[in-house]
Amino acid sequence: MPLTFPAHQGPVLPLKMLRPNWFDATALVIGASSPDLVQGLVHVDGATSHSVTGVLAFAVPFTVIYATILRRGAADGLFGSLPDLGPLRLHSYRVLSSRRPHPIVTMTSAVIGAVSHVFIDSFTHAGRWGTNLLGLNHRVDTPTGAHTIAKLLQYLGHSVGSIVSVAMFVWVARRFLPQWYSDTDISAARARPVAPDAGHRTSIVLAVSVLAGSIWSLQPDIAPVFSIGAFFTIGLLAAGVANKLASSRAAQPNPAATTR
Repeated sequence: MPLTFPAHQGPVLPLKMLRPNWFDATALVIGASSPDLVQGLVHVDGATSHSVTGVLAFAVPFTVIYATILRRGAADGLFGSLPDLGPLRLHSYRVLSSRRPHPIVTMTSAVIGAVSHVFIDSFTHAGRWGTNLLGLNHRVDTPTGAHTIAKLLQYLGHSVGSIVSVAMFVWVARRFLPQWYSDTDISAARARPVAPDAGHRTSIVLAVSVLAGSIWSLQPDIAPVFSIGAFFTIGLLAAGVANKLASSRAAQPNPAATTR
């Protein structure tokens, strides 16, 4: 099964690690998934979504909009409502709401993330320029049947790449996030109160998103894995925004109480 996340994030994270001021890690990570998301939303084939047109018309705008909303209105409410997951330290990513990179940095990172995805897929999907160039369309027999060499590379890359990417996210949480932000900012972000029932609200929003993605995938030519993935990705953003709004309402004084 194709794993857009986290396999595709590993190749772009080192850019932020090496040159933190040059890149927007949020846009890199989202951009590295974006070419696949369009396949779960509209009727397009893989070649179209991974073309120059697909990158410029969908992947980059989607990434920039998603990254902007995540930082401005969703990061605090989303990552505060999710389990911390030990070494991944997801609660620390609430700090994303405290800084906004320059728009040009975000735009450039979105392009790089999307292009990295398209480039890698060019060598793991039959018929694309990379597989044609290296002769990877040849089929070989395996215990699960005949597969192209490109497909086997895809399975290997997604399996190994996902493990490596998760390890890199752990490394980012432990070492690099405190470098990109201050320890004080991270500690403050982790300690901020969470909206009432935030975890429950996030679970409901994500469950509805998965259901909507499953229903949407009943249309012809839309694969369930892409449809559910796309709706789930949007659901994460919606959950974060919903929790932030709930937190804002909870922080407002109760007029009835103040008049007593």
